[in-house]
Amino acid sequence: MMTIKQISVTVREITAGYVNNDEQGVRGYDGRLDIRPPYQREFIYN
Repeated sequence: MMTIKQISVTVREITAGYVNNDEQGVRGYDGRLDIRPPYQREFIYN
């Protein structure tokens, strides 16, 4: 069973620890948010 809990976060919190790495993907929220996981396909649109 999955429980979803709504929380409020600021943009500053989301961008804290932002890392954009070709090998490891894009992460934010001090490593707790996978914005683009390393296994995600690359973007094909401009």
